[in-house]
Amino acid sequence: MQVYIGGANNGKRAYVRQHVVERDVQWIECADYQDLPEARSQTIVLAGVEAFVEHHLNSSEELFIEDFMETLNTYRSQSDVIVIVTENGRGIVPIVAETRELRDRCGRLCQQIFKEATNVTRIWYGLRESLK
Repeated sequence: MQVYIGGANNGKRAYVRQHVVERDVQWIECADYQDLPEARSQTIVLAGVEAFVEHHLNSSEELFIEDFMETLNTYRSQSDVIVIVTENGRGIVPIVAETRELRDRCGRLCQQIFKEATNVTRIWYGLRESLK
């Protein structure tokens, strides 16, 4: 599993699109789903994971992360998986409690995703930096 992380509009999706252009790809924009769809392609790209977390802020965090990772592992057993996440912390603590909770949950989910990833790459202003 490959993970790409970076700030909003820093070129993550464009970078991934360039590298999967010749593949059979199922591109999943997580903001469009309440429940993630089944895998149906050789390569799965999950983009906008933070929006999916936001859809589930009223759920138990532990159960949400467990379910998400289970789905991710199911994808991984069937397909090559690429995850794109927007870094939304960078040390800034939001004033609004719900925004803080979203930032914190995204961070804890990303820790689990990164732990399972074979490669983690930061894309910052179009520049690539390998983290793992």
